[in-house]
Amino acid sequence: MGTWSGVADAYRESFATLCAGAIERLLADTSGERHLDVGSGTGALAARADALGRKVIAIDADPEMVAVSTAVAGGRVVEGSLPDLPFDDNAFDAVTANFVINHVPDPRAGMRELARVVRPGGRVAATIWPSQPAEWAVLVAGAFSAAGVIPIPGQRLSADLDFERSVAGLRGLAEAAGLEAITATELKWDWDISVDALWGGIAGGVATVGQTFLAQMPEVQASAEREFREAATALAPEGILRLSTTAVYVVAT
Repeated sequence: MGTWSGVADAYRESFATLCAGAIERLLADTSGERHLDVGSGTGALAARADALGRKVIAIDADPEMVAVSTAVAGGRVVEGSLPDLPFDDNAFDAVTANFVINHVPDPRAGMRELARVVRPGGRVAATIWPSQPAEWAVLVAGAFSAAGVIPIPGQRLSADLDFERSVAGLRGLAEAAGLEAITATELKWDWDISVDALWGGIAGGVATVGQTFLAQMPEVQASAEREFREAATALAPEGILRLSTTAVYVVAT
């Protein structure tokens, strides 16, 4: 699980643009007037849902992310987190959770809470990152290894709380929560991001990769940046990386 407090600006300019690749699919597969976006982050999904005419409530655990979401989302934005959402049972026609379940301390309880707040016949649409490393992560891992970066203590959940980070795993999580899966698949897209913006997210402390970087001695940090920029520039001489991305996706009712 990643640490998000104090990194809202760095996240908005970097990894938020990665997560945004799933937004249109999440909206296309949900409908109805009352929409809850859980883990709203920068508010991009909530703003799009509002533009579609939905009455949106966005919720995020981090107060900085709430402030960022409030600035762009048209609806109400509140502070809160899974598995304790401050809403009544069956309150929403659609519930979206874009790369949230993979960050909560109890994914099963989190999915049950999403199921609790959606009305009968409504839809829950959720994404997670799969277990295989993304292209951007392979790039960064190579740079970190070359620089002698020391990993921080494991961020994985305990075996009794964790679940398989795959299509079957996320589908099973939804079905265990009492939902019926309509779609269970992988989504694929290319993430276009500048070398500077990606490094800004890492140096800004976003998620485990950023926290790992910040935990290093200054000389190791400097070496990691040099290694990253050399490798990234070799891939993208003009400064814009195009990185293949895969997400796990489930829509359930």
